[in-house]
Amino acid sequence: MRLPDFVVIGAAKAGTTSLHALLDRHPDIFMPRVKEPEFFARDDRYAAGVEAYAQGFAEARADQTVGEASTIYSLSPLFGQTAARMKEHLPQAKLIYVMRDPVARAYSYYVQILKNYQNVTGDRAVHRSFEEFVLPEPHSTAAPREKAFSTANGHLPDVPELCLAGSEYVQQIMAYRAHFDADRFLFLKFEDFITDRAGVLRQVTDFLGLSPLADAVFEEASVTRNVSKAHFNALEETVTLDGMRKRAGPLWALRQAVPTPLREMLRRQAVRRSPAPTAHIPPPMQDETRALLRTRFAAQIPELERLTGLTFAEWDL
Repeated sequence: MRLPDFVVIGAAKAGTTSLHALLDRHPDIFMPRVKEPEFFARDDRYAAGVEAYAQGFAEARADQTVGEASTIYSLSPLFGQTAARMKEHLPQAKLIYVMRDPVARAYSYYVQILKNYQNVTGDRAVHRSFEEFVLPEPHSTAAPREKAFSTANGHLPDVPELCLAGSEYVQQIMAYRAHFDADRFLFLKFEDFITDRAGVLRQVTDFLGLSPLADAVFEEASVTRNVSKAHFNALEETVTLDGMRKRAGPLWALRQAVPTPLREMLRRQAVRRSPAPTAHIPPPMQDETRALLRTRFAAQIPELERLTGLTFAEWDL
């Protein structure tokens, strides 16, 4: 039964999807087809047994280093048994933890939840602000769960700490340090991953005792994409075109008589000139909320630097 040699434990919205994709290109690393198995955090998946979890790694070669990445693993105490379960089944595992400016990460996680809701339900509206997710008083009177969470996120608790716990880096690290020695961890910064992707990946392969990823493979795989931005841009275009279709009425069908290249050019110009719809776009974080969260997370920086050996001067705290 093959189980992971290393685990990327988070944080969500800190580049773990890109890191997973790059590690998957390394010939000496095996990553499962499912990017986030979430086995150690979710009771439903853990109840299926470690043998079921191991099936995800059955195709790994004997000489490959096996890993997985599940960002839900750094949501203590919402999934409080994760670290203990991991220690039981993967006592020698190496743990990789990527951190991002905690305020920016929390808001990005909120956007991800809303994007999932829109994609799964087809409902384009935004029914909750960031404040209605993370602040206790507005959260208590916010739109119901079914207007904010998709079925794909049914395992996530609808509590104010959902978006914030993942930014409590000291708390997450200490949950694992109760079970794993300090030398089992590699701490990375999302900001470094953005500016020096090759250098960060070299840290990972060194940590795992592997050769660096070949430059040609790395360059081919290292395309940066803002998935959330692309989602909302596409949704904005869809909403704009729907409005144009309604205003045009029966005349809309006449567009098929226009040659395709010209029709596409006219469509792009019309979308650019139309007033941008906003009902489907998450509202920005309020200044008061940003100040509150900056104060909360800034107080943790000295301890975080002591635990990780990193500095976080570039964070907007």
